Amino acid sequence: MPSTKFFNSEPIVVICNLSTRLNDTLTRLIASEPAWKSLGCRIASHEVEQCETSLDKNNSNSMEDCMHQHTHFRSSCLALICGSTLVALNQSAQASGFAIPELNITGLATSNAMVANPDSLGAIAYNPAAMSFHEGSSAAAGVILVKPDLSVDTGSGNIDSDGNDVVAIPVLTAHDQLSEEWALGISINAPFGLETDWALETFDDQYPVGSFIPTQTKLEIVAFSPSAAFKVNQQASLSFGVDYYWMREVIFSSKLNNMSTYPNFNLEGDGRSVGFNLGALLVVDNWSFGGSYHSSSKIKAEGTLKDEGGVLPANLSDNVTATLELPWRLQIGVRNQTTDKLAIEFDYTRTGWNTFDTLVVKNEEFGSTIFTSINAFDNANAYRLGATYDFSEATQLRVGYTYDETPQGDKYFSPRVPDADRQLFSLGIGHTLSGGWTIDAGYMYVKFDERTIDSPRSAVAGEELNGTTAVNGSYDSSVHLLGFGVTKHFM
Repeated sequence: MPSTKFFNSEPIVVICNLSTRLNDTLTRLIASEPAWKSLGCRIASHEVEQCETSLDKNNSNSMEDCMHQHTHFRSSCLALICGSTLVALNQSAQASGFAIPELNITGLATSNAMVANPDSLGAIAYNPAAMSFHEGSSAAAGVILVKPDLSVDTGSGNIDSDGNDVVAIPVLTAHDQLSEEWALGISINAPFGLETDWALETFDDQYPVGSFIPTQTKLEIVAFSPSAAFKVNQQASLSFGVDYYWMREVIFSSKLNNMSTYPNFNLEGDGRSVGFNLGALLVVDNWSFGGSYHSSSKIKAEGTLKDEGGVLPANLSDNVTATLELPWRLQIGVRNQTTDKLAIEFDYTRTGWNTFDTLVVKNEEFGSTIFTSINAFDNANAYRLGATYDFSEATQLRVGYTYDETPQGDKYFSPRVPDADRQLFSLGIGHTLSGGWTIDAGYMYVKFDERTIDSPRSAVAGEELNGTTAVNGSYDSSVHLLGFGVTKHFM
């Protein structure tokens, strides 16, 4: 980290340069994002004002020490979380399909019922319009530890997925109030991702000779979402922003069933796309109403295909492309401050999973189709209930529950995305310390309904195998999530 003397010479420039270096590590695009740079400069300027005020009252501290105290921890958190975001995103999905709705620790504790909350800084990641109800600036960083447990009982017995390791998912949110009407913010999280890794013997007795047996599937998507909020009046706020999606890695691995060597057929790639988000928040007496919308976005993935079995014609290059369309997401909610201490919120989420229909992988040079995978997802709903209770002025208790429907039918069920209806149970705590600091902790248990596929449709090599006898079995899954975070509110 920079030494104190750099803060002494030009604190504003140093903080902005630090933000730029961190964002360069994340992606070249975010380094040039004006909203993010503006946010970093505004917070840095606010730090200088705080230190000048402190020096006027107490000459025993130098500007150097003051700037060091105000910036050291925050810049360290940004470096740690932003860097970790790139190297620790092997997720298993907790919501329908391959969505991951846990955007921060407060949301984890309330089962993501946050879109209508004007009181918590944790609501900003779910509805940027909430920025208008928080003065000053804030920076929040956290990590969610995920322990999935996925298994399937097929003709080969009960087999666990090899993708059941503990994974750490960092989350980061920041905002700054520019004026009485305007606020800027950014949220960095992983709204989509999955990993399944089946051993060869899981399905080798069920996939026909000449077909490809699914092994590893991995999808890592990071979202950078800068947003602006406009406060219409004391009760209402609107927001708009950009969702920049970085598909950091996508892997589709298979083994050719040739009854002997089982050669690998491996596709790896990455891609980027842009969408938009909108938000609104209205407060009327003890009631608040909120909503947020994220548009769908098409990611063109470009990568390479390794064909160890020599199945493809030799004249084809190994460069391939595929388009993955992320679903649109709508979340609306209503919150009631039932008593001075108790608040209850109900949210409804609708996800446009019908965009995830057919995945087509093509040769980049000739445009010829190499293979297709039919998924035929349907739009799905989730129903969220969250509550907060102020145990004291400094401590808040949180609980939540969600019933989340699967978008995946039986007709084209795939072991690469073995989805099912699920229930989410969560709890957590937040404690405010002196100096604008808050620490948060949350836990969630996700229990999937057992999904039994008993398809009568025969599996035939060269035809679509999703939803056939090749994928028959009883799929069982659960997930444990544990999160910790820290927030600094600069007034």
